[in-house]
Amino acid sequence: MLTLLAAIPPLTGTIVAFVNLWWGKSYTKVDFVMDEARPNDGFPYITGHFDGSTDQRGVAGLMQGTTMVVKGAPLETFEQGKRIQIWHSPEAPNVTVFGAEINDVPVASLPERPGWTSLLLHLAWLYLTLVVGLRATAWVANRWSRTFGNLPMPSRTGTTFRY
Repeated sequence: MLTLLAAIPPLTGTIVAFVNLWWGKSYTKVDFVMDEARPNDGFPYITGHFDGSTDQRGVAGLMQGTTMVVKGAPLETFEQGKRIQIWHSPEAPNVTVFGAEINDVPVASLPERPGWTSLLLHLAWLYLTLVVGLRATAWVANRWSRTFGNLPMPSRTGTTFRY
């Protein structure tokens, strides 16, 4: 279980880097205009629209006391009509992976999108985490597993058993 928990950060980075590479050409910086902050019972978000569009969009929010801020850029507080730049792709999925957003990420928190270097480093980190974790699991199992000492084990020679 500890190995799986330790594998979450490199797995998250791997997925985010892969999505950014796969849909890389469709990502652009767009201005997000804030319209309304919604606390949403512990899962706050900020609704708004892209500059030049009327379609409502949402970005994840975070409550800091009574003030709502953009989750990806905690220095950006909610103000109606305020503009922030975000990375947006119309083709990439709008999901979060273990709390990390893939689409509509503030440029302030991610000045450059992840590339091949990020993907390869996260894959190496994930591989090392799994190898070290599984080897540690095997070592613990061998070290503290139940053994039966020097009890005689029956072996069969011909038709009789010998102890």
